Amino acid sequence: MLWLHIGMPKTGTTALQGWLHANAGFLRDHGIRYLATGRDRGTGAARLICHNALAVALSRGWHGLPEGQAEAMAAEVAAQGGAQCILSSEMFFGRDLTPLHERYLSRIDVPLRVFVYLRRFDDFIEADYKQRAKNGLPTGGAARFVAERLARIESDPHYLDFGVAFERIRAQLPGAEIVPRLYLRDEMAGGNVIPDFLSVLGVDPAEVPLPAVAANRSLSRVASEALGLFDERAGYDKKARRRLGRALQASGDARLYASGDVFLPEERARINDALEARNAAMRAEFFPGRDRLFPVAGTGGEQARGYPGEIEDFHHAVRAILRLVRRG
Repeated sequence: MLWLHIGMPKTGTTALQGWLHANAGFLRDHGIRYLATGRDRGTGAARLICHNALAVALSRGWHGLPEGQAEAMAAEVAAQGGAQCILSSEMFFGRDLTPLHERYLSRIDVPLRVFVYLRRFDDFIEADYKQRAKNGLPTGGAARFVAERLARIESDPHYLDFGVAFERIRAQLPGAEIVPRLYLRDEMAGGNVIPDFLSVLGVDPAEVPLPAVAANRSLSRVASEALGLFDERAGYDKKARRRLGRALQASGDARLYASGDVFLPEERARINDALEARNAAMRAEFFPGRDRLFPVAGTGGEQARGYPGEIEDFHHAVRAILRLVRRG
């Protein structure tokens, strides 16, 4: 069996990939192989935590890939003696996978399953906004960003329609089985994306050794926007900004963390209601026991956009970042 893990983005992919990369022995003992081909920079030894380089090369017409890599991947799978093999990159999500099938997967003579986590619609859009804001990318501000997403939901019937996405994958990867799973921590095996993913491959979640480091809490919207000010124009390249972001995440300052702070309540309801209806057929096919794909978004604890004290929290975040800069 070959598992093609494609995200979706903002579903704990990096943490999962880092664990898979670091625990080859555990995987081997459980009949699982995280493929080195595509993560090895042509060396034959796994050096990268994921197969993003393969996804990037796909979008560039396979330019710059090591010669013979497709044959090497097929040989690696064949050498596993029936072990479950994993190929992982969230950059495959939403891409045309036909070239991947033609160049790589068609050479591999085992069943193919495409595994994808699905994140609640408003949570995904919120995480997308915060990621863009942190990276200093143009957003127009949260209100404009949300308005544009609402307009896209109304104008583009395929936007965040997972059923349409799955039909495309089936057409691009003939014979593949789609295995979607909901990214809901309260419903995950072991309460964590790592044992949850491995449970699908038959591993007992209680046996999975989890990393000691706690999962990152979500930076607040204003902290994300403050971090985005420290961009190339301010003399901070991408690497420096990532270091600042990691330090901010690890600061433990509760005032810098928040979820549910990008939307107004009515915006959140409009997004989720519209996209729940859009995905009703997919839900009936893959999750027939659920009345809704995702639970209704809670209203406790979240601070809606424009809450009292928002400007003060933004100033607090900027000062926190400046303190980190001074410490070096």
